[in-house]
Amino acid sequence: VDQELWIWERPDYSKNYILMADCARGDGADFSSFHVFDTENVEQVAEYKGKMTTKDYGNFLVTIATEYNNALLVVENNNIGWATIQQIIDRGYDNLFYREMDLNIVEVDKQFTNKLNKLDKKAVPGFTTTSRNRPLMISKMETYFREKSIIMHSIRLYDELAVFIWNGSKAEAMKGYNDDLVMSLAVGLWIRDTALKLRSDQMVYNKKMIEGISKTTAIQSSTPYQADQFADHNKNWKFNTGKDGNSEDLKWLL
Repeated sequence: VDQELWIWERPDYSKNYILMADCARGDGADFSSFHVFDTENVEQVAEYKGKMTTKDYGNFLVTIATEYNNALLVVENNNIGWATIQQIIDRGYDNLFYREMDLNIVEVDKQFTNKLNKLDKKAVPGFTTTSRNRPLMISKMETYFREKSIIMHSIRLYDELAVFIWNGSKAEAMKGYNDDLVMSLAVGLWIRDTALKLRSDQMVYNKKMIEGISKTTAIQSSTPYQADQFADHNKNWKFNTGKDGNSEDLKWLL
């Protein structure tokens, strides 16, 4: 649309991707931005930083996420982000990230990522950045870079990281700069190590459970028994009717 989408790797049908997006109004100083990462290798495959209206940005996110194998779409829902999320919901995108509203931080055991959470009144679409989880996300991102477990290709992201500093107790961009790409990256890495870790663990648990299921096969004769053979096998084919000690032969049932 505005020539600001950078792509380093085209979609690979055998891979899973996560798209983490930060939203802006489109007419201010801030930028709308997103990253697309290979969830397994944590390699950056695409990036956007530009200015769009919230509706256009929502449509754009659905297009890119769908192209990258219906990637998990994580959209920050602070302030103007709700307008973008509403457009995504109106388009019917199924793999939108949902978060429980009563959680102050991301809780691994209570994360949900599938469309069934639309029925859960406590689950809301998107991710909310708060003063409690923001330092945790920054710490997670710092850990990824320190351990060299992320592959980054963007010079725009590098430029933002170069001016991303601690201002007192808050990590943010230096005055006159922006940190849109940095924060969308921090959100995505945090989600990868929480919600996606839960999904991966659940798949392992399910596989182990299935492998533990055993099967027992009963051996049956292919030759049907005759009535006399049954009688020889179990001679008690007489049923006491309870009347004067009389009994009835039940071989006629065979």
